[in-house]
Amino acid sequence: MIQRHLHVPAMLKAMGLSGHSTIEFRLSPGGRLLWAKVLVPSRVRAVNGAALAAVERGHYPPFLKRMPKRDTTFEVTVHISGDGS
Repeated sequence: MIQRHLHVPAMLKAMGLSGHSTIEFRLSPGGRLLWAKVLVPSRVRAVNGAALAAVERGHYPPFLKRMPKRDTTFEVTVHISGDGS
């Protein structure tokens, strides 16, 4: 879902750069994003910005019945490739 919202910046494409960044974010049980931040950054600053933006643009479903009914923090590693892979 997050990878679908990923926009690879033109600078990364032009330079053929890639990387990954781990994003930590918190959702309400209804699927509303409460906050997001870069937890483990890439050495390429544009990768961090693109990964964070992908999480922030995401649309998240409500929690399943068996999930806790409280705000929950998640971590996801987003891979960004400027070479199309």
